[in-house]
Amino acid sequence: MPPAPPFDSTGPAAAPAIVLLHGSSETRLQWQPQARALSDEFHVIAADLPAHGALAGTRFRMDDVVAWLSELLNQQAGGRAIVAGISLGGYVTMEFASRHPEQVAGAVLLSCTAEPTGPGAALYLVATWFMSLAPMPVLKAVKRMFGHMLYSQEFAQLLTSYYFRGGAQGVRAVLWQSFIKKIRKYPGPVLFINGRFDYGFRSSERRFLAAARQGRLEVVPRALHVCNLDDPARVTALIRDFAHSPAVAPR
Repeated sequence: MPPAPPFDSTGPAAAPAIVLLHGSSETRLQWQPQARALSDEFHVIAADLPAHGALAGTRFRMDDVVAWLSELLNQQAGGRAIVAGISLGGYVTMEFASRHPEQVAGAVLLSCTAEPTGPGAALYLVATWFMSLAPMPVLKAVKRMFGHMLYSQEFAQLLTSYYFRGGAQGVRAVLWQSFIKKIRKYPGPVLFINGRFDYGFRSSERRFLAAARQGRLEVVPRALHVCNLDDPARVTALIRDFAHSPAVAPR
């Protein structure tokens, strides 16, 4: 029996495409509420990043991730799509958009407006250390505890993947690079979405917004880092509105 593909594809195949990229240590299930809701009028592709989910056996190297994502768009989205990424997925989206702007109709960047350089790198170094060295039973217990504290049982179950070692690979791949510079290279429209209380990852949101040539910032009230699950309806509506904006119209 062939292995399952590392993505879910829903919605009309001929419709404008939206690709969804998850955060560190998660899988494509993180985007389930948005994938379901947006598939009424878009071709939604929720993908597992390398070192996570169905691609857990593949090492996370940014050059390889960019090449893989380009091929995914060519095969599943006619070569061009809106790309939305949260946390690690957002940094992948910025990297990809800077290298392949012709394939990105618009970029939606959630919970990723902190530069992984200078003092801000402390956030990433702590995360890398924790995910790489802490015993797996401890990591799993902490994640389960916070998941059930913050979310309903339905949403907590979407965050029960334990790809911490792969997540650490992803975090290391973005360290010591300026993603504000990458945003400056992308000429298309960008929507930044942050949770109101995600203070660490909001630290440079105004600098990121200023760097975007066609940028817009939305802050989700009462939301933390995983803002797409803190307020699924709000985030879905923001992505839908962005996809309908004239600047994102497909070629």
